[in-house]
Parts: sequence; C-alpha cells; structure tokens
Amino acid sequence: MKYFLKILFLFFFAAKMFASEPKIILDSAGMAYSKGNFQKAAEQYEKIISMGYESPEIYFNLGNAYYKLDNLGKSILNYEKAKKLSPQDEDIAFNLKLANQRTVDKIEPAPKLFLDDWWDSLKSSHSEKSWSMRSIGCFVLFLFFLGIFIISGKSINKQFGFWLSLTFFVLFVLTFTIARGRHHDIVMHDSAVILSSSAEIKNAPAESGTKLFILHEGAKVSFSETNGDWIRVELSSDKVGWVKKSQLEFI
Repeated sequence: MKYFLKILFLFFFAAKMFASEPKIILDSAGMAYSKGNFQKAAEQYEKIISMGYESPEIYFNLGNAYYKLDNLGKSILNYEKAKKLSPQDEDIAFNLKLANQRTVDKIEPAPKLFLDDWWDSLKSSHSEKSWSMRSIGCFVLFLFFLGIFIISGKSINKQFGFWLSLTFFVLFVLTFTIARGRHHDIVMHDSAVILSSSAEIKNAPAESGTKLFILHEGAKVSFSETNGDWIRVELSSDKVGWVKKSQLEFI
C-alpha cells in the first residue's frame, strides 16, 4: 500500500511539474524580454510553441522579440500567425503594419468580391471558440422551443414555439457554418512569408528554371501547389512562379 501511495505521489508530483513547465518558460521569456535579452526571449517563446502551446499573445510577443532582433521575416511571420488566431486585435494589426512598412516588396492584396469580403469580415469578427459557443447556444434554444411546440396543447404556444425554434435553427446553421469557416482558416496553411534575404522566383520547379522576379524577406505570398522542394507561389494573376521551400515558412 505504501509503495502504491508513493507511486501515486510521484505521479501527481511529476504531472504538476510538467503542467507548470510552460508557465515557467513563459515567465522566463517575459523576464528576458523586459531585460532586453530579446534573443533569449525568442528562444523561450519558440520552445513553448514547440511543446504544442500557441496563442495570439505568444506569437505576438515572439514577433516583437524578432522585430527587436531586426529579424524582419520572422517578426512578420509571427505577427501573421497571431493575426490568424485573433484577427481583430488592434495591437497585432498595428505592429504587423509597422513591420510591413520595412519590407522591400510592397505587395497589395488581390481585391475581393463584396460578398467574399463581407463573409471574411463576419468570420473574423469573433474567435472560433466564440462562434462555436454561439452555435451551441442556438442549438439548445432550438431544442427548447421545439419542445414547447411539440408538448404544448395551446395553439398560441405552438405558434410561439414553431417560429422561435425555426429562428434558432437558422441561427444555429449560420453560426455553425461560420465557426467551421473560422476553423478552416486557422488550420489551412495557404500562405507563407519569405524568410531569406532574397528569393528567386522561377518559371519551373528546378534550379535550371528561368528567373522571373525576386522577392525579399518579409514578403507574404499565397501558394497553390508543391513539387518536391519547390512551392508555386502567387502574388497576382500575372505574377506566379516557383520558389524553394527552404526560403519561406507557412503561416
């Protein structure tokens, strides 16, 4: 029995130590940043992310550390990752804009159709978790009013239950679709940031391909396909080409 209790104690002690490790690293990163040791801060934030922890705050702070280290590519990459998780955060948007002003390539995003722009704005207005909670809430209310419609013996209550259950069912479908869209935006890696000081974009996925143009550190690109060690990137309909995978990192 004593042996069992000892094992149990060690198990909980180890679990507690493991659970507190990310917080210790996070505190260490914050301390290093406040003391101006940006290299150590960046390493600590990278360590936390490699352990499977991520949040807008961690990516934002990592972007700040890289910005202080004059690593423009990685600072933009991490601001973009932070923005992906929290698109409405004004501090992230401001720092990303500040970093983008230092890039050599001034790439304007392709114009969107009105409905696409509206749909993206709607999805980005709240977090994935927030839309999911709204969706669950609407579904519960749909079931509640559907129950009133089925159980009630009074005509007015049946009408009340019918229309409100229908309303919340429509809202459930809408919020569920938006939550799924937000999740898709987060998990899909359809864009990347150039991390090397300059990258040649070629007309074919090979060293022997013809050079079309050059992109510089911090440039954000969309990609459509891969071929071995090469990525097909798109800036606009007339600016398409292949770049080595090692020269960029996906957002």
